[in-house]
Amino acid sequence: MATDSEPGLERSNRLEMLEETVSALGRAIRGFAEEIRTRQLVVVDDDDRPRIVGEVFADVAELRLELPSAAGEPGAELLLFAVSSARPGPLELGPAIGLQLRAQGQAVFELDAWPGSDGTWRPHLHMSGA
Repeated sequence: MATDSEPGLERSNRLEMLEETVSALGRAIRGFAEEIRTRQLVVVDDDDRPRIVGEVFADVAELRLELPSAAGEPGAELLLFAVSSARPGPLELGPAIGLQLRAQGQAVFELDAWPGSDGTWRPHLHMSGA
């Protein structure tokens, strides 16, 4: 048999849960002032086209500055990358750091470096069409 106090108790429990949820949301929002953690960040222009893309996938970190083309095909872009080689995988890429200039989806200039077997970092320069 239900008593008169049960609906009030249920309401009190719901109110307490709501207060805890709002408090947790407030802490999360305040935390955004200190740090935002994500695997990809995309900044778009007024036409909603990606212009700055930062992302991490597997052991590769990239920052791309993209210049969209008028035809909708890949435009020119500047790519900064760092490979940690911290994860085993089918392709051993790193560690390495580099800068790449791309046009129409193809690398036209690349400057990168990786450590040799003696631990000394070695530069590499690639220019297509030269």
